[in-house]
Amino acid sequence: MDWNDIGRATTLSLPDRLSVDIERLILDGKLEPGERLPAERDLAEHFGVSRVSIREALRELENRGLIDRRPGRGTIVLSPGERADVSDGALSRLAALKPDLHDIMELRAIVEPPIAGITAARATARDVAQLRELVEAMEVDVTKERYAELDRAFHQAIAQYAHNPLLELINEQIAQQIAPSRASRYQTKARRNASSVAHRRIFEAIAAGDAELAETEARAHVIDISTQIAHAATTPEETTP
Repeated sequence: MDWNDIGRATTLSLPDRLSVDIERLILDGKLEPGERLPAERDLAEHFGVSRVSIREALRELENRGLIDRRPGRGTIVLSPGERADVSDGALSRLAALKPDLHDIMELRAIVEPPIAGITAARATARDVAQLRELVEAMEVDVTKERYAELDRAFHQAIAQYAHNPLLELINEQIAQQIAPSRASRYQTKARRNASSVAHRRIFEAIAAGDAELAETEARAHVIDISTQIAHAATTPEETTP
């Protein structure tokens, strides 16, 4: 892992900036589940900051359920399934299902818009900074595989910033089911551009703290995706990258 690109200047406090950047690495999959972070003293020396700042940043990530810190073992990145203590019941059964994409999109239309509204009311400055970076990353020309990673990270981040671990877990289960469609025939360049516009609108509503607008924009986004998928299912496969 190259740690040279994080800890950049920003209006956020240093611990918040560090936690945002490390969280971005986790959401992007660059820090994988089970991976061990460098020791506090090594991170502090690398960034030229105090161990107190590093410790506060890691504490924030731990509180969010993204990492696990234990004496003698160090700091480990957690997998999505380890971020909530749910070992049985409806959510675990959902993970084993193979529902139609239509069913998944119907569930997204029910779940995601209210989560966006809740996030608009609860997002902190560092949450907004993280979402901004994800939106901006999707607005440049990237491969459909990279876009799929950012797309998933964006929606996962919105659920996480509702600060309710159950909502985050539900969203993660949905993301696992829909993952194949994010890098499939449904992902043409035109559709990625349309999604980026929608993501920007959702982000701006959240950044403004407008819960009603965030929910409205999130619902419009899911409905538009559902329409695109239904159309793609009845037309020849497109060759646009």
